[in-house]
Amino acid sequence: MRVLFNVSPGLDHLYPALGLAWAFRTAGHDVAVATAGVSVDAAARAGLTVRDVAPDADFSTVFPKKGTPEERVRMMRERGAEITRSERTPEIILEKFGLINDMMADGTLEFARGWRPDLIVYSRLQGTALLAARDLGVPAVENGFSFLREGDLPSRMLPHLAPTFERLGVPVELPFVQPVYFTSQKLMRGEGEGWSMRSMPFQGGGVLPDWLAAPKERARIVVTLGTIVPGVAGSGSLRSVLDASAGLDVELVLALGDHVDLAPLGTLPENVRPVGWTPLSALMPTLDGVVHHGGCGTMLAAAQAGVPQLAMPYGADNWINASIIESEGIGFDRQPEQVDGSVLRALVEDGPVRKNAAALAEELALEPGPDRMVTRLVELAGTRL
Repeated sequence: MRVLFNVSPGLDHLYPALGLAWAFRTAGHDVAVATAGVSVDAAARAGLTVRDVAPDADFSTVFPKKGTPEERVRMMRERGAEITRSERTPEIILEKFGLINDMMADGTLEFARGWRPDLIVYSRLQGTALLAARDLGVPAVENGFSFLREGDLPSRMLPHLAPTFERLGVPVELPFVQPVYFTSQKLMRGEGEGWSMRSMPFQGGGVLPDWLAAPKERARIVVTLGTIVPGVAGSGSLRSVLDASAGLDVELVLALGDHVDLAPLGTLPENVRPVGWTPLSALMPTLDGVVHHGGCGTMLAAAQAGVPQLAMPYGADNWINASIIESEGIGFDRQPEQVDGSVLRALVEDGPVRKNAAALAEELALEPGPDRMVTRLVELAGTRL
């Protein structure tokens, strides 16, 4: 069987799909990825066949970086508040992804018509998959990377995609869509029906540095803000976390990427280790705690590893994710100014939070993995042909 993964141009859209993509490959199916932007090289480095469907597109025109870091943070918070209140993707996001989809539509449809997949798996805002699946008459599988169920998301996307469908001569109708959630139903929020799958966290490969390969000398907490927040909000808000670690026998690992300006943090304490880009999957087995922005991928990776978490929400669905951390008793939801030594101490001590985190990890490990989802999706493709 041929399976096309149609992914938006962003690592936070690509990485959650790679476990399922490789499950198809190891089961003997042909897999190709149709994407653009930074996702092209990342998918190729993950060992997959990739088609760049929009090599000349400038996606920064859709999401321009405007204003000061403070102004950008305020905008992120306003949008995050809307998502938290409604448990739905805002119309402005659907509008912007409508533009991105139009930039990728011609290349995606041309490749799909030539390659002829039996199934199209797509990152949840990549409407070109709906276009191609409707044109070819094959099922579309919405690969979830969010804790939100949005059963009406494809139908809400369709009006924003209609001009592209019409321009390319495809009926403005949805194909058959099967949502797949990336974790157990227990952790999901919102309305909708779908199949649950245990996610396989992926952040790329890497060579372990000496300090990470050696036994740690004291408790270790990683501080990360994902792939988006550092470029939008900067690093200054983390000063409170650094100050809170004073007097604690812990090592703070600042894993903020390769091009983040740390100057706003001033002089770093001796217990703080700044590192460049480091796969979270390499760090996780060594950690006693994680401080992060409330991103879905980071939160789920920590939950599956049984590592206590401190979420400091910045925007998008971060507050929803942070509330799940609190309700499951696996960590804390705090703003940077609320972080003190007692919170960091609770992350690394053997207490209720660590016990709850370990119990949830055991529960999540029982969820069906990508290998079992492949079997269901192969059957789905067969029944829809």
